[in-house]
Amino acid sequence: MCAPSPQWMVILSLVLFFLDGISGFKFTLLHTNDMHSWYDPISNNAERCKAGEDERGLCFGGFGRVAAVVAAARNNATDPVIYLNGGDSFQGTSWFSVYRGKMVAQMLNFLAPDAMTLGVHELDDGTEALAEFLNNITFPVVSSNINLIKEPKLAENNKLVTSAVITKGYRRIGIVGYIRPDTKERTQPSNVIFKQEVPAINKETKELKDQGIDIIIALGHSGYEKDKEIARRCPDVDIVVGGQSHTFLYSGKAPSKEIPVGPYPTIVMKPDGRKVPVVQAYAYTKYLGNLTLEFDNGGNLLSFKGSPILLDQRFQPSREVQDYLQLYRQVIDDMERHVVGTTSVYLNGDRKSCGYDECNFGNFIADSFVYARVVQTMADRRSWTDASIGLINAGAIRASIKPGETGAITEADVVTVLPFSQELYYTRISGSQLMKALEHSAHMRSKHMTSAYLQVSGLRLKFNHSLAKGERITEIRALCSECQIPHYEAVDTDRYYGVVVTSFLLNGGEGYSFIDPKRPEVENMTILDRMAVIQYLQEHKVVYPEREERQSVQQRYMASSGYHMHLQPLLILCFLYLCHRSLV
Repeated sequence: MCAPSPQWMVILSLVLFFLDGISGFKFTLLHTNDMHSWYDPISNNAERCKAGEDERGLCFGGFGRVAAVVAAARNNATDPVIYLNGGDSFQGTSWFSVYRGKMVAQMLNFLAPDAMTLGVHELDDGTEALAEFLNNITFPVVSSNINLIKEPKLAENNKLVTSAVITKGYRRIGIVGYIRPDTKERTQPSNVIFKQEVPAINKETKELKDQGIDIIIALGHSGYEKDKEIARRCPDVDIVVGGQSHTFLYSGKAPSKEIPVGPYPTIVMKPDGRKVPVVQAYAYTKYLGNLTLEFDNGGNLLSFKGSPILLDQRFQPSREVQDYLQLYRQVIDDMERHVVGTTSVYLNGDRKSCGYDECNFGNFIADSFVYARVVQTMADRRSWTDASIGLINAGAIRASIKPGETGAITEADVVTVLPFSQELYYTRISGSQLMKALEHSAHMRSKHMTSAYLQVSGLRLKFNHSLAKGERITEIRALCSECQIPHYEAVDTDRYYGVVVTSFLLNGGEGYSFIDPKRPEVENMTILDRMAVIQYLQEHKVVYPEREERQSVQQRYMASSGYHMHLQPLLILCFLYLCHRSLV
């Protein structure tokens, strides 16, 4: 056979180049976000699966299923496959509470993402723990809007970068990370500086463009609304893969109980008319995002199609992942069998309930904080306690507990509800500072920052949310501590009150201030929040917390400027009516 002539080689190359220009560059984008250490499958009610439920098709996801489906796609697809993780793989289950970030690193290594963005909860245990996590992973973590100049251990780690460039087929693809700027207020204290997302992304994408990279994915953890803003305002971003808001996107009839917030993908139009797909994949490993995209040689998006995959019993989990989990499962099984108490009522820890109003589980948890202090100060007979007030932010409460057939509450249940392993602190603050904290709670509620809203013990509050910021509390009474028979008294701004709070709140989480600037008095109670709850359950046997009007809302227009605006038209109508009657 004769070898092709040089002329034919040139012609063949031109033909291939022409055909390639027509067909474009195709790849499959797989993605997850907010996995929250759900190594095992999760029930349809976002709870732990009971024995046998997964086999009956009642459970979904788990890291084993994600690993198996991603691996199958990589092995069998004709086009390149990219798998991205949208952050918050830390926190959420007993597995994380026991084995922390080191196991998260190993579990994510099984999944082998091409890149992961930094999530809020990856900073829950502080920067030392994050640095250890980074040392154990085999993939890059991207975040363009953080400054690590004051965190040398993180700055020196080559796994934490502003962006990553991956090669798929013959194309280089840029992955630019971002994280919500208020992460500093939501996590343990650190010296990480957080910047606004859009300017940081635009700066990073310009540098990638200068390197000749013309397909850029923004991979972030700032929520669905910010994802759409980034798609619109970042001219070099072609695709946005998000997380943080646990958003379920779907086009057509949803395959399970989740109600779609929008279509998958959500298409955002840039000012110049270009389309940008925005995607998220709910949370807790239940779905795997799945989008096929095609670009031309100039980096212009030609087409896209896809739909999230419900990870149900159709997919067998990875044997390698399951075998690894089995090595560490005994401790988790023991926690799930260890009954610590009984409830005869539903313990409502739902974020929408606890983040906007009093909830019975919030009451119970805050009561357990006060009880823990009472037990610790029993030797001091001068008063029944030195801290009659307990506070916890709604964001610390991560689950509800159903009474079930027996009402049994296990240690694993409590860990799932309070996964952050926060220490409790006694602090002494003025009535004025206490009022400011509670006004801040009301303000954050008005901004729909549900994680910041406080659940309380030892307080009775009345709110008028139509009033101005800082003036929404119309009545506040606190349980006396230096009294033989506890009762509620009006809070005195100049008087000092003992309060039990979590380490997160004490350290300024959600913008709170619980350390008196003039007379600081703080004591570590050396007990975790969940251990206080377990202690309370064990000693009270059966519990049935109720809503007690600890935080009650008054009439919307009571004592507000709007009251007169609504009253005046009524007076005018009455006046006109009387005039009419007199003329008749």
